[in-house]
Amino acid sequence: MLNCFWVGTLLTRKNIIKLPQKKATKNYPSISSYPTKKDNLPPSYYPTFSGFVPRVPSPDVKWLEWNDYLKVVESLKVDVYHSIQRYNDFKDKNAPFTSKTATHKDVQKKKHVAICYQKYLLLAFFSCIPDRQRTFRELSLNGQTFVKNEKSNCFVIQHGPSDYKTGKTYGHRPPLVLSEDLTPWIEEFITTYRPCLLKDGMTTTTTTLFVQPNTGKAHTANSIYNIVTRCCFEKSGKKTNPHLLRDMIVTHVRGGGGGGSGQGGVGGDGTSHSASEQELEALALYMGHSLSMQRDSYDRRTMTQKVAPAVELLQSVNQKRKNG
Repeated sequence: MLNCFWVGTLLTRKNIIKLPQKKATKNYPSISSYPTKKDNLPPSYYPTFSGFVPRVPSPDVKWLEWNDYLKVVESLKVDVYHSIQRYNDFKDKNAPFTSKTATHKDVQKKKHVAICYQKYLLLAFFSCIPDRQRTFRELSLNGQTFVKNEKSNCFVIQHGPSDYKTGKTYGHRPPLVLSEDLTPWIEEFITTYRPCLLKDGMTTTTTTLFVQPNTGKAHTANSIYNIVTRCCFEKSGKKTNPHLLRDMIVTHVRGGGGGGSGQGGVGGDGTSHSASEQELEALALYMGHSLSMQRDSYDRRTMTQKVAPAVELLQSVNQKRKNG
């Protein structure tokens, strides 16, 4: 809503209305006392609004430790179980469906399962392959970018130079492998629940794996962003976005598995350790960027956290000297 003061100023300058001019005071000068461009005065003479500072969100509002993100994914998995159970209870109670109302409710409840299923798979894909959201938005069932490796029983994503942002630099990417645990989930989603998200006649025209529930069309960058952000906010209170996931995993592995907390990490064997230089280089290649970009752009640790291993190294050397 426009400020009444400025509305009055505009109208008076155009001579649309005549306002009585009050005597200027120190804090409230009269409208006619403000300079205009015709006065050819320096910019400092023109009225400005001081004290207005745009709000900038704190990084803490969006940042999740990687282990906390994995908890979000597991929580979404539980939601799928619950939605399937509710749907099965509804079918057991109302089947056979003899009315249009009951049939419509059955379709809506099954669609709700499909929506929960899609949310879980999307965020689970990000946990296996912390790539750009375009990678998952453009997954196609035409057998080119998204295929199943029968030997490993895993679904893999295959990218050529034109399929990802830095393709001109790095060329064909290595196969991006999804966890074998997701294979039965992906197959059931494709055969049973994905058709519930498509409109009539779109089964053959829409080939993307993930589709928008309201339109049945392929997702956009904004819709993928909204799904990830809302799911993370509902489960953790943090509005984590898709691109931040790349920073989170890099910070996690470069910080000893503990991410930005600086408290050290716990590996699968229960011990604290950092990724080796070879592992970091492999991760950079896997994510489609250089090791220097991984270190400079995606590592969100503070300087204190980055030099902590050097401090520990010096203390260890000095301690050995004293003991020797």
